[in-house]
Parts: sequence; C-alpha cells; structure tokens
Amino acid sequence: MYTITADPGRKLITIALQGMLTPEQVAALYRDEHLAIQRMGCRVGEHLALVDLTGCPLQIQDVASAFQRAMDGPGKARRLALFTGSSLARMQIRRIMRRSDAALFETRAEAEAWLFADDARAAA
Repeated sequence: MYTITADPGRKLITIALQGMLTPEQVAALYRDEHLAIQRMGCRVGEHLALVDLTGCPLQIQDVASAFQRAMDGPGKARRLALFTGSSLARMQIRRIMRRSDAALFETRAEAEAWLFADDARAAA
C-alpha cells in the first residue's frame, strides 16, 4: 500500500510505499498523487517528489513496468528523489529510472539534501 502527504509550502509530495503492490495499485497511486498535486495548487512540473521505498521490497516485473510507465508519464515532478536502504531495491529502481531529473539515495537525509539543493542555492 502507500501513503501520500502534501506540503504546499515546499510544493512537496511525499510518497511512502509499503509491501508488494499490483499494477492496479500503481495506477491508483499515481491518480491519487495527481489529485494531491492539484489540491496544492501546483501546475504540472512545478512540484517536487520524495519517495520512501524503505518498506517496499523488490516488486514483480509487471509492477516495475507500471512504475516505469508512470514515472515517464504526464504530471511528473520537477525533481524526483527516491530512497531505500535495500541495495537490491536500488538496483531494480536504477533499471527502471530513466529521468535526468531523478536520483536514488540510501537515506532520506541524502534525498532531501539533493531535492532542495537548488532552492538552497537560490536563497543564498
């Protein structure tokens, strides 16, 4: 399953994934994410996304393919940071992640530092 949290002040969507998912759940996840983005008042490509994969084991190929299609689809974030401590999960994510505006990390702190680096430089 998944949870989605919106932080309108930072234009941030945080998604936490738990357990094994189905392709249908992946589709529902992205529908719910798009609704959360709309509720924040963000335009397409204006928000940031942080994805917590620490509770998400390796997924079957159909699910991995569904994630790949969704990550490349409309409504994607300006920047996407994913994190998990599992080296196997990171290997799977690297295979499906083809976006130049996305990065994968071992910890949440590393993911957030990268995600907000441009904002910190702009404020300096």
